[in-house]
Amino acid sequence: MGLMIVASGGVRNGLDVAKCLALGADLVGMALPVLRSHGRGGREGVVAFLSGIIAELKTAMLLAGAADLKSLARTEPVITGKLNEWIKSRRARPRNTR
Repeated sequence: MGLMIVASGGVRNGLDVAKCLALGADLVGMALPVLRSHGRGGREGVVAFLSGIIAELKTAMLLAGAADLKSLARTEPVITGKLNEWIKSRRARPRNTR
């Protein structure tokens, strides 16, 4: 049985969820925003929050051309900025052979 990758910590919206899934996560957790939405509005607050997350995720999937979550996971992510520079610098270094 293979390992599952769970993305959690700092996930705040549907776009964050889409990024996690596109980068290879099998599951995404987001406890703090859900707990805060419960504190503000109880069960109805959580339902409204999660409905918004789903709408944002669907929007991100539409823009990525992904018809479903599996196809989102197969998309090629676009990485720019400092993270892209870091990735390129790591590829240029010889691997540790320990």
